[in-house]
Amino acid sequence: LLIDGDPQGSASRWAASSSDEKPFPTAVMSLANVTDKVNREIKKYLADYEYIFVDCPPAIDNSFTASALLVADLAIVPVVPSPTDLWAAIGIQKLIGNVSEINEKLTARLVANMCQSNASISKEALTLINEFDFPKTATDIYQRTAYRQAAAFGGTVLDLDNPKAKSEINALVAEILAILV
Repeated sequence: LLIDGDPQGSASRWAASSSDEKPFPTAVMSLANVTDKVNREIKKYLADYEYIFVDCPPAIDNSFTASALLVADLAIVPVVPSPTDLWAAIGIQKLIGNVSEINEKLTARLVANMCQSNASISKEALTLINEFDFPKTATDIYQRTAYRQAAAFGGTVLDLDNPKAKSEINALVAEILAILV
C-alpha cells in the first residue's frame, strides 16, 4: 500500500496516470487531509499489507510526518547531495530522533537522490552526510529521465527499458528489504 500524505498529491497523481492495460503496481490511498492521529489510520491497514509506504509532506513541522513515524519501522529520507539540501534534512533527523524515543523499532536511512553522474558529491556534502545520526544507503539514485517518464505514464522504471534506473531501484529495494527482514 502506498499512502499519499503530501498535500501536493504527487503519489496519487502518479498512480492516476496509469492505464487500465498497465495499472499502478500497488494500491494508493490519500490521507493528506487527515491532520490528526495519522498513526491510527495507518494501523488499520497493517494486517492487510505486507509493506506500507507513506509519502510524507516535506515540511518537518507537519504533524502528519511525526504521527506516521510513530508506526514506522524505517524512515527513508531522500536528500539531494548538496550542502543546502543536507542542511534542510537536519530537521528531519531531529524529528526522527525524537520519535524514536517513543517508537524504539524506528530506524532511518538517507538516500542520495537526484545525483548527477557527471559530478561527484562535494567534500562538504560528504562531511554532512557522515554527521547524520543514521547512515546513507549504499545505493544512490541518479537524475535520469526514466524516473520522470515512469511518473508520466503511471508506472515505474521497472516498466521501462533503462537498465541503469532499473538497477538502482532493484538495489535500493534489496537494501530496504534487508533492513526490514
